[in-house]
Amino acid sequence: MKTRPLIGISIYRNEPIDVRDEPGFNYCLTEAYPNMISRAGGIPVLLPYSFDAWDALDGVLLSGGDDIAPALAGNENDPGEVKCVDPARDAFELALFRGADACGLPILGICRGCQLINCALGGTLVRDLHAAGIAEEHRVEPFGIEGLHPVRAERGSLAERLLAGHAGVCSCHHQAVKTLGRGLRATAWSPAGVIEAFEHENGRILGIQSHPEQMDWLAPFRWLGENERCQMYGELAGADGGR
Repeated sequence: MKTRPLIGISIYRNEPIDVRDEPGFNYCLTEAYPNMISRAGGIPVLLPYSFDAWDALDGVLLSGGDDIAPALAGNENDPGEVKCVDPARDAFELALFRGADACGLPILGICRGCQLINCALGGTLVRDLHAAGIAEEHRVEPFGIEGLHPVRAERGSLAERLLAGHAGVCSCHHQAVKTLGRGLRATAWSPAGVIEAFEHENGRILGIQSHPEQMDWLAPFRWLGENERCQMYGELAGADGGR
């Protein structure tokens, strides 16, 4: 009997390493994402672009990565560079978000994943923060717990609750949310006003622009297990001794 929720994690493609001259791409993901899901009590499942069994999952994590295509981000005519766009990843993650949303699953978006959620709901992105005149640095070095910048969370928001005990966040991005998508509300900001978190009015979609997996910030990953669908596994675990 399954007693822990299955959390699907989006992954990305890299050019193949020609050890055997095999065709195709390699799927990749930093180990920090599945490690944090495991620590939070879930079972991480890495999702290839061919995956479409949304209802087999209990939650979804849209991971970080490279830029979203300008046509999807609504910033084709804005200044600034765009890096390493993968139309196949954009298409898969759009389908993943829409499928998971239709199934009523909780969805957490981190960095690019946060931006993807916004675009999927009709929002737009700042193409490049510096080109848009925002001098604040959001690619903080060193990347991780030593390279934090402050954020301000709305009082009483989910973001404020999840940030409890953390003085700042770890960021690595040059794009950001510009106009919010349908049903989204900004709940955390950087000192310059860059949106650092948003929440959906349905209570089960959360976007975080920073990288909690790199700073031992476990609360957002635990949040994935706080929804009604995942909670039932806690009840099952209690019934059978947690095995």
